Amino acid sequence: MKLENKIIVITGASKGLGKETALRLCRQNPDLVLIARTESLLRQTQKEIESLTGKAPLIILCDISNEEDVDRMAEMINEKCRHVDVLINNAGIGIHKVSEKMSNEEMRKQVEVNFYGPFYCIKALLPLLKLSDSAYILNIGSLVGEISFADNSIYAATKSALAGFSDGLRHEMKEFNISVGLFLPGLMNTSFQHDREHKIKAPAFMVLDPRQAAAKLENMIIGKKQKVYMYRWMLALMKLKQLFQ
Repeated sequence: MKLENKIIVITGASKGLGKETALRLCRQNPDLVLIARTESLLRQTQKEIESLTGKAPLIILCDISNEEDVDRMAEMINEKCRHVDVLINNAGIGIHKVSEKMSNEEMRKQVEVNFYGPFYCIKALLPLLKLSDSAYILNIGSLVGEISFADNSIYAATKSALAGFSDGLRHEMKEFNISVGLFLPGLMNTSFQHDREHKIKAPAFMVLDPRQAAAKLENMIIGKKQKVYMYRWMLALMKLKQLFQ
Protein backbone atom coordinates (compact mmCIF):
# COMPACT_ATOMS: atom_id res chain seq x y z
CA MET A 1 0.00 0.00 0.00
CA LYS A 2 1.30 3.42 -0.95
CA LEU A 3 0.55 5.89 1.82
CA GLU A 4 0.43 9.08 -0.24
CA ASN A 5 -3.05 10.64 -0.03
CA LYS A 6 -4.35 7.72 2.03
CA ILE A 7 -6.67 8.69 4.87
CA ILE A 8 -5.14 7.31 8.06
CA VAL A 9 -6.87 7.57 11.44
CA ILE A 10 -4.69 7.16 14.55
CA THR A 11 -6.14 6.98 18.06
CA GLY A 12 -4.00 7.98 21.03
CA ALA A 13 -2.02 10.23 18.70
CA SER A 14 -1.05 12.89 21.24
CA LYS A 15 1.93 11.07 22.80
CA GLY A 16 3.98 7.90 22.90
CA LEU A 17 3.71 5.41 20.05
CA GLY A 18 0.70 7.16 18.51
CA LYS A 19 2.53 10.45 18.18
CA GLU A 20 5.73 8.84 16.88
CA THR A 21 3.68 6.90 14.31
CA ALA A 22 2.01 10.10 13.12
CA LEU A 23 5.40 11.85 12.84
CA ARG A 24 6.78 8.88 10.91
CA LEU A 25 3.87 8.47 8.50
CA CYS A 26 3.42 12.17 7.74
CA ARG A 27 6.58 12.13 5.63
CA GLN A 28 4.77 10.00 3.03
CA ASN A 29 2.06 12.64 2.57
CA PRO A 30 -1.06 10.83 3.75
CA ASP A 31 -4.12 12.64 5.06
CA LEU A 32 -3.82 12.06 8.80
CA VAL A 33 -6.67 12.18 11.28
CA LEU A 34 -5.36 12.31 14.83
CA ILE A 35 -7.56 11.27 17.75
CA ALA A 36 -6.89 11.82 21.47
CA ARG A 37 -8.46 13.16 24.67
CA THR A 38 -6.01 15.93 25.59
CA GLU A 39 -6.36 18.97 23.35
CA SER A 40 -3.07 20.66 24.28
CA LEU A 41 -0.98 17.57 23.48
CA LEU A 42 -2.95 16.85 20.32
CA ARG A 43 -2.43 20.38 19.05
CA GLN A 44 1.30 20.08 19.78
CA THR A 45 1.46 16.97 17.59
CA GLN A 46 -0.49 18.81 14.90
CA LYS A 47 1.97 21.72 14.99
CA GLU A 48 4.99 19.42 14.75
CA ILE A 49 3.56 17.69 11.71
CA GLU A 50 2.65 20.98 10.07
CA SER A 51 6.21 22.23 10.59
CA LEU A 52 7.55 19.08 8.91
CA THR A 53 5.15 18.89 5.98
CA GLY A 54 3.41 22.24 5.65
CA LYS A 55 0.09 20.44 6.05
CA ALA A 56 -1.84 20.35 9.33
CA PRO A 57 -3.58 17.05 10.03
CA LEU A 58 -7.20 16.94 11.14
CA ILE A 59 -7.43 16.56 14.91
CA ILE A 60 -10.50 15.36 16.83
CA LEU A 61 -10.92 15.22 20.58
CA CYS A 62 -12.45 11.89 21.54
CA ASP A 63 -12.58 9.51 24.48
CA ILE A 64 -12.69 6.17 22.70
CA SER A 65 -14.21 4.47 25.74
CA ASN A 66 -17.32 6.64 25.29
CA GLU A 67 -19.70 5.37 22.59
CA GLU A 68 -21.26 8.77 21.95
CA ASP A 69 -17.83 10.37 21.60
CA VAL A 70 -16.79 7.73 19.08
CA ASP A 71 -19.98 8.14 17.03
CA ARG A 72 -19.43 11.91 16.97
CA MET A 73 -15.82 11.38 15.88
CA ALA A 74 -16.96 9.09 13.03
CA GLU A 75 -19.49 11.70 11.87
CA MET A 76 -16.78 14.37 11.79
CA ILE A 77 -14.50 12.13 9.73
CA ASN A 78 -17.35 11.33 7.35
CA GLU A 79 -17.99 15.04 6.82
CA LYS A 80 -14.33 15.81 6.11
CA CYS A 81 -13.01 12.66 4.44
CA ARG A 82 -15.89 10.51 3.17
CA HIS A 83 -13.86 7.30 3.57
CA VAL A 84 -11.01 5.80 5.64
CA ASP A 85 -8.10 3.73 4.30
CA VAL A 86 -6.28 2.86 7.53
CA LEU A 87 -7.44 2.76 11.15
CA ILE A 88 -4.74 2.41 13.80
CA ASN A 89 -6.24 1.51 17.18
CA ASN A 90 -3.37 2.68 19.35
CA ALA A 91 -5.00 4.44 22.32
CA GLY A 92 -4.59 2.52 25.55
CA ILE A 93 -4.22 2.78 29.30
CA GLY A 94 -2.19 0.74 31.78
CA ILE A 95 -2.62 0.83 35.55
CA HIS A 96 0.18 -1.01 37.32
CA LYS A 97 -1.30 -2.53 40.46
CA VAL A 98 -1.84 -6.02 41.76
CA SER A 99 -5.46 -7.10 41.41
CA GLU A 100 -6.15 -6.95 45.15
CA LYS A 101 -5.28 -3.26 45.26
CA MET A 102 -6.96 -2.29 42.01
CA SER A 103 -10.40 -0.73 42.31
CA ASN A 104 -13.29 -2.01 40.22
CA GLU A 105 -13.37 1.39 38.52
CA GLU A 106 -9.68 1.11 37.54
CA MET A 107 -10.30 -2.39 36.21
CA ARG A 108 -13.29 -1.26 34.14
CA LYS A 109 -11.41 1.74 32.75
CA GLN A 110 -8.67 -0.45 31.30
CA VAL A 111 -11.21 -2.80 29.71
CA GLU A 112 -13.22 0.12 28.34
CA VAL A 113 -10.21 1.86 26.76
CA ASN A 114 -8.10 -1.12 25.67
CA PHE A 115 -10.83 -3.43 24.41
CA TYR A 116 -14.17 -1.67 24.10
CA GLY A 117 -12.46 1.39 22.58
CA PRO A 118 -11.04 -0.39 19.52
CA PHE A 119 -14.34 -2.23 19.08
CA TYR A 120 -16.31 1.04 19.17
CA CYS A 121 -13.91 2.68 16.70
CA ILE A 122 -14.01 -0.22 14.26
CA LYS A 123 -17.80 -0.45 14.44
CA ALA A 124 -18.28 3.29 13.94
CA LEU A 125 -15.74 3.63 11.12
CA LEU A 126 -16.50 0.38 9.31
CA PRO A 127 -18.90 2.02 6.82
CA LEU A 128 -16.08 4.42 5.85
CA LEU A 129 -13.50 1.62 5.72
CA LYS A 130 -15.74 -0.32 3.34
CA LEU A 131 -15.63 2.64 0.94
CA SER A 132 -11.85 2.29 0.57
CA ASP A 133 -10.47 0.20 -2.29
CA SER A 134 -8.45 -1.88 0.16
CA ALA A 135 -8.63 -0.82 3.80
CA TYR A 136 -6.48 -1.89 6.74
CA ILE A 137 -7.27 -2.06 10.45
CA LEU A 138 -4.21 -2.19 12.71
CA ASN A 139 -4.70 -3.00 16.39
CA ILE A 140 -1.90 -2.36 18.88
CA GLY A 141 -1.59 -5.29 21.25
CA SER A 142 1.32 -6.25 23.50
CA LEU A 143 3.60 -9.16 24.31
CA VAL A 144 2.21 -8.73 27.81
CA GLY A 145 -1.00 -10.21 26.42
CA GLU A 146 0.90 -13.50 26.14
CA ILE A 147 3.02 -13.32 29.30
CA SER A 148 1.69 -11.37 32.29
CA PHE A 149 3.32 -10.06 35.46
CA ALA A 150 2.14 -9.43 39.00
CA ASP A 151 1.28 -5.77 38.55
CA ASN A 152 -0.33 -5.82 35.11
CA SER A 153 -2.73 -8.77 35.11
CA ILE A 154 -5.74 -6.68 34.06
CA TYR A 155 -3.82 -4.80 31.36
CA ALA A 156 -2.55 -8.16 30.06
CA ALA A 157 -6.10 -9.51 29.99
CA THR A 158 -7.29 -6.56 27.86
CA LYS A 159 -4.47 -7.05 25.36
CA SER A 160 -5.11 -10.78 25.21
CA ALA A 161 -8.78 -10.06 24.46
CA LEU A 162 -7.78 -7.59 21.74
CA ALA A 163 -5.54 -10.23 20.14
CA GLY A 164 -8.35 -12.78 20.05
CA PHE A 165 -10.74 -10.21 18.66
CA SER A 166 -8.25 -9.23 15.95
CA ASP A 167 -7.78 -12.82 14.80
CA GLY A 168 -11.53 -13.37 14.49
CA LEU A 169 -12.14 -9.98 12.90
CA ARG A 170 -9.59 -10.80 10.20
CA HIS A 171 -11.84 -13.57 8.94
CA GLU A 172 -14.97 -11.42 9.18
CA MET A 173 -13.45 -8.63 7.09
CA LYS A 174 -12.28 -10.76 4.16
CA GLU A 175 -15.54 -10.37 2.26
CA PHE A 176 -15.07 -6.59 2.36
CA ASN A 177 -11.40 -6.72 1.25
CA ILE A 178 -10.37 -5.19 4.59
CA SER A 179 -7.15 -6.53 6.10
CA VAL A 180 -6.58 -6.71 9.86
CA GLY A 181 -3.18 -6.47 11.53
CA LEU A 182 -2.03 -6.98 15.11
CA PHE A 183 1.19 -5.44 16.43
CA LEU A 184 2.71 -7.05 19.52
CA PRO A 185 5.54 -4.95 20.95
CA GLY A 186 7.36 -5.62 24.18
CA LEU A 187 8.06 -3.10 26.93
CA MET A 188 8.28 0.38 25.46
CA ASN A 189 9.79 3.62 26.71
CA THR A 190 6.51 5.49 27.16
CA SER A 191 4.47 6.77 30.10
CA PHE A 192 3.23 3.19 30.68
CA GLN A 193 6.64 2.17 31.99
CA HIS A 194 7.11 5.30 34.12
CA ASP A 195 4.20 4.55 36.45
CA ARG A 196 4.82 1.10 37.85
CA GLU A 197 3.82 0.31 41.42
CA HIS A 198 6.97 -1.80 41.79
CA LYS A 199 9.81 0.46 40.73
CA ILE A 200 11.73 -2.38 39.12
CA LYS A 201 13.00 -1.33 35.75
CA ALA A 202 13.58 -3.74 32.90
CA PRO A 203 17.09 -3.84 31.42
CA ALA A 204 17.61 -1.11 28.84
CA PHE A 205 18.04 -3.61 25.98
CA MET A 206 14.52 -4.93 26.65
CA VAL A 207 12.84 -1.51 26.44
CA LEU A 208 11.82 -0.41 22.95
CA ASP A 209 12.21 3.08 21.54
CA PRO A 210 8.73 4.12 20.27
CA ARG A 211 10.38 5.54 17.16
CA GLN A 212 11.62 2.05 16.27
CA ALA A 213 8.15 0.68 16.89
CA ALA A 214 6.67 3.40 14.64
CA ALA A 215 9.00 2.30 11.84
CA LYS A 216 7.76 -1.26 12.28
CA LEU A 217 4.15 -0.05 12.11
CA GLU A 218 4.90 1.81 8.89
CA ASN A 219 6.17 -1.42 7.34
CA MET A 220 3.10 -3.28 8.59
CA ILE A 221 0.78 -0.77 6.93
CA ILE A 222 2.65 -0.75 3.63
CA GLY A 223 2.66 -4.56 3.54
CA LYS A 224 -0.77 -4.93 5.22
CA LYS A 225 0.74 -7.58 7.47
CA GLN A 226 -1.37 -9.76 9.75
CA LYS A 227 0.70 -10.15 12.91
CA VAL A 228 4.10 -8.78 13.85
CA TYR A 229 6.03 -9.31 17.09
CA MET A 230 8.66 -6.83 18.23
CA TYR A 231 10.72 -8.56 19.33
CA ARG A 232 9.53 -12.15 19.67
CA TRP A 233 12.67 -13.19 21.58
CA MET A 234 11.47 -10.91 24.37
CA LEU A 235 8.82 -13.49 25.21
CA ALA A 236 11.50 -15.92 26.36
CA LEU A 237 13.26 -13.26 28.42
CA MET A 238 9.98 -12.11 29.94
CA LYS A 239 9.15 -15.67 30.93
CA LEU A 240 12.55 -16.01 32.59
CA LYS A 241 12.00 -12.74 34.43
CA GLN A 242 8.62 -13.98 35.60
CA LEU A 243 10.21 -17.06 37.16
CA PHE A 244 12.31 -14.84 39.42
CA GLN A 245 9.62 -12.33 40.29
